[in-house]
Amino acid sequence: MILRLTSLISFLLCMTMALTSYGQGRVKAKIVNDKNQPIEYANLRIFKPDSTVLTGGFSNESGLVEIDKLPFGSYYGVVSAFGFLDRTIARFQLDLKSVRLDLGQIVLQTESSLEFDEVEIVSEKKILETSIDKRVYNLEDDLTAQGGSATDVLNNIPSIEVDNQGNISLRGNDNVLILIDGRPSALTGGAAGALEALPASSIERVEIVTNPSSKYDPDGTAGIINIVLKKNKLRGMNAGINLTGATGPLFNGSANFNYRTDKFNLSANYGYRWSYGYRDNYNNRFSFIGDTINLEQIREGTDRDIGHTFKVGSDFFLKEGHVIGVSFSGSASDRIRTGDQINFERINTELNRYWNRITEDPRVRYNADVNADYKWDFKEKKGDFAVVVTHSYGENENIGEFEEFYFNPDGTQPSFDRLYQFQQGIMRNHMFTASADLSRNVNDKMRYEAGLKTINNRRFRSNYLETLDSITGMILPDSNVINDFQFDEDIISAYGIFAHQPHDKFKYQVGMRIEQAFTRPQLLTTNENFENNYLSFFPSAHLVYEPVEKREFAISYSRRINRPNMWNLNPFPIFDDPLNLRQGNPELQPEYINSIEVSHQQIREKLTLSGSLYFRQTTDKIQRVRFFDEATLVSINTFANIDQSYDYGLELIAMYNPYKWWKNTISFNGFESRLAANIDGAELRNRGISWNAKINSTFTMFKNTTTLQINGQYFAPVFTVQGFYQRRGSIDVAMNRVFFDKKMTIGLRCTDIFDMQGFFLEVTQGPTTQYSEYKWLTRRFFITASYKFGRLDEMKQQRRRATGGAGGGGGDDF
Repeated sequence: MILRLTSLISFLLCMTMALTSYGQGRVKAKIVNDKNQPIEYANLRIFKPDSTVLTGGFSNESGLVEIDKLPFGSYYGVVSAFGFLDRTIARFQLDLKSVRLDLGQIVLQTESSLEFDEVEIVSEKKILETSIDKRVYNLEDDLTAQGGSATDVLNNIPSIEVDNQGNISLRGNDNVLILIDGRPSALTGGAAGALEALPASSIERVEIVTNPSSKYDPDGTAGIINIVLKKNKLRGMNAGINLTGATGPLFNGSANFNYRTDKFNLSANYGYRWSYGYRDNYNNRFSFIGDTINLEQIREGTDRDIGHTFKVGSDFFLKEGHVIGVSFSGSASDRIRTGDQINFERINTELNRYWNRITEDPRVRYNADVNADYKWDFKEKKGDFAVVVTHSYGENENIGEFEEFYFNPDGTQPSFDRLYQFQQGIMRNHMFTASADLSRNVNDKMRYEAGLKTINNRRFRSNYLETLDSITGMILPDSNVINDFQFDEDIISAYGIFAHQPHDKFKYQVGMRIEQAFTRPQLLTTNENFENNYLSFFPSAHLVYEPVEKREFAISYSRRINRPNMWNLNPFPIFDDPLNLRQGNPELQPEYINSIEVSHQQIREKLTLSGSLYFRQTTDKIQRVRFFDEATLVSINTFANIDQSYDYGLELIAMYNPYKWWKNTISFNGFESRLAANIDGAELRNRGISWNAKINSTFTMFKNTTTLQINGQYFAPVFTVQGFYQRRGSIDVAMNRVFFDKKMTIGLRCTDIFDMQGFFLEVTQGPTTQYSEYKWLTRRFFITASYKFGRLDEMKQQRRRATGGAGGGGGDDF
């Protein structure tokens, strides 16, 4: 009995195992194109009769795909591959009679829009994209900035200008708020030219907001420029390197790495820049008080700059919709400028004396940003909630060593024949920001946003100067210049925004921001305080009307502020040139601006037109002014609140693509400035019309393997309350070619072909007029090489799991 029972159990177990084994089947197929060539990474998805996906798989390099462990049942399939039309496989049955089913050879047809190998054109981003309150410029195809810095990138974009010192202006206004990845950074809050340490190859896009909503910080009366750095969103591991060499000489290199899974994303990049060039300056000043006094200065100098930048960051994908991100970025630069300046003093055209000034000006700069953020995306696209905490630290050290040798008109030396000065300046900046933002979609037509933010800014500058005493022969500290300056600023703000689309053709957005600022400039050396606390309101409004598809009209209004910084406020002079001093004004007040803009955009098949009329009314405008001391020949460049300023402007942007292989971006910006001020009893008035134009033309040749790009720009004079200044434009040409299945790119580039780029200004105060001109090395020849590599098969395996192979979801949405 027991033997029979044991035999029965064994028989039942064998039958169960057999049925289990035969309860699963396998499907295979070979995917080829219409030339009978295998297609790698083609996706075969298996669907149930109710059209739900059961599983899927990808083909190998031979075009073969196999999917096993399929339960018995009835199914159909869909085969897809990038650049090919989908192919549906008719319903088939898996059972004991067809455990292993061979679907045979499946041929995919090429999509007609891609049959000329223009795969990248289908997925590429538009150069210019717009939303209700900003313009976005995607820079992946900008060749004329390759091998350059962030300032080279910005200088190529419509509406933006960069001067010889690296100061950035928007529509002719240099008071612009610059952000990196939507946040203030030590790179953007320091001295002019700090962005030159950021390589162009690390930038993905630039966002311009000329009339920001109340959600944004109100700093920057001209608007906001947001630099968004590259952050790869593909799954798997991928990396790339870029190397550049140029005449001058100049060397530039960068490397990036990214690894992404369903649970986290890790990215890192590093950039190095070494450049050498010249930087010359010419000043000519005439004073007509009794005798005519003429001061002519001719300076020739060198400029060597070394910079390092890096960023490491990671995002952690928690449960659905929750992401935590952390990042650490920094930069270090070492810059040395030298100069040999000859000075001629003439009285009534007769040479009175001349002297030679030799300078060496090393500057070291360190910046670091630590960021942590949390974002919760609500289900069903109902909105999101985000918390961001950032701490930025920056330290600059400027050292200046100056030596002067004096001569009589006949070449002999007077009794006081030599001057020696040593100057050291140290600046430290700590900035902590914390913000919480809520965005809630009530329905498809209505949204509200609200947020809180606090900014704590601590800046310190120490200035030390020692001079050779001609009597004792000793080098002694100069108490008139030595000072320590502390600038503390705390800002607490809250905002609210309501957006509504009552009709398919009309939408609007209104908002209000309230800020309380506490500022405490302190001259620690003299124990002087200049406290200034103020409450401000910043309303905004945007209206958009779209009468037909791809054509819209918009009108917007915003109120913004320009707060004096420590450079504007510190009254102690900087002695780079003792005859042309720079110093701040501790009595400066913040300036407010009311900005109105009316715009129109129309998109056609080959032409996109965008036009804007804008008006800016500024109260207590902060502007550079220059004073001349005729007794000592010293000019002092400082800052003052001028009484009024009005700007009227027109901006036109056209994107014309007559053929697939030829693209053009043309921009024009013209504005009239009206300025008036009363400075120390002197009535100053000026007005004038200024304009600038840019053109960027790109040609794609040889089946999209070679690209040629030409970039040109012109700038007319810009008027100030005491005169005008003007940048000279340039023409750049660049070309690149791709190799090895577009993994490698070689590029050639020439900047400022005709060596025209420069900067000059003219300033008049009473009987004195000064003309200054600056020229630096702008014509360079570049060669750039970049290579992309990675575990492409690993990325595809991640996609396989996302499409059902391992039960994931979401694909490339992260």
